[in-house]
Amino acid sequence: MNANLSNQMTLLGLAAMIFYGALLATGTVGTDVMPQFIASALVFLSSGRLMRKAATQRSDDEEEDSAKQEKKEINWEKMTLLLNWAMSVLIISGMAIWIMKPADVTFIDALWSLIPEEKTYTWVGGIAP
Repeated sequence: MNANLSNQMTLLGLAAMIFYGALLATGTVGTDVMPQFIASALVFLSSGRLMRKAATQRSDDEEEDSAKQEKKEINWEKMTLLLNWAMSVLIISGMAIWIMKPADVTFIDALWSLIPEEKTYTWVGGIAP
């Protein structure tokens, strides 16, 4: 990780906070949108710190990781095949549900109709099955 990049991300977060403060001070935006602005600025501020932390951990663990990676290799062809099949099944299932539900029924109503009503059945006389 580049230490210069982490410093730039922190400076970008500070610049964003100053910019959002200026927007609020001039009345360009109201306080209703400020939580989103503050959250984005905090993401930039914390990303710089996280990048610095990751860079120091990476330098410490680099030797250990190279030894572990030699032992265990991931079969990417198998993982790609599994992901492709899983996403295909998910997409086709979603399309099947969309096609089979009536046009005037929402997805929520269709899902609620799958849950059976709770009924208690009792055996009355005769031979038990």
